[in-house]
Amino acid sequence: MVSNSLEVQNIFSSIAEKYDRLNSILTFNIDKLWRKKAIRVCDLKVDSKVLDLCCGTGQMINYACRKVGKNTEVIGLDFNQEMIDVGYKRLNQNIKAYNFKLIKGNVLELPFEDNSFHCVTIAFGLRNVKDKNRALSEMYRVLRPGGKLVCLELSNPEMPIFRELHSIYLNSILPTVGYLGTKDKNAYTYLRDSVKYFMSKDMLKHSFDNAGFKYTGYVSLTLGIASIHYGTKE
Repeated sequence: MVSNSLEVQNIFSSIAEKYDRLNSILTFNIDKLWRKKAIRVCDLKVDSKVLDLCCGTGQMINYACRKVGKNTEVIGLDFNQEMIDVGYKRLNQNIKAYNFKLIKGNVLELPFEDNSFHCVTIAFGLRNVKDKNRALSEMYRVLRPGGKLVCLELSNPEMPIFRELHSIYLNSILPTVGYLGTKDKNAYTYLRDSVKYFMSKDMLKHSFDNAGFKYTGYVSLTLGIASIHYGTKE
């Protein structure tokens, strides 16, 4: 499994232009429904200040902007400039009238003051962060009291039969389709492994608790192949 941060950077640089299309193919277009449900869990109001981490091509920002209105800036942060460039292009096509900003940065050292945001979101990104506990602590720091963290992430199903089918999909179909779409074998092998070896849903909830979040929990999606985790800063 790839562990070097530069290698991970190179992987996302190589798939940036095709990332959205391949995600839709590989999830049978369900990823969009997952994102919309995660935004509903955020319970955003008009003028809520939102930070989307590991923002990639900006899909969560698209949905968040429509919730908070045209007068409130939604900020996205990602470690990969190629993904950010694609994100600006897509967002300018889809929600040009809204207010958004994408910046390059590190989730382990967020460039924001304490208590800055009403909501922090992160979709399909936490499993790519090396020090997950530190990342969660940073998210807690920048949230305002009463603010909410919502994390959408791929996960492994609990049901034995479906878990076996999911394993076959991860080991065979995902890398093959990913390679055919990008000609980059490492990219989707890495993404497969990042899902296989990611912490369980209960372990992630425990990490939220340890970071100081209250009222934590999660919602399993599509028989457990994805989940929405949430917690509130008191």
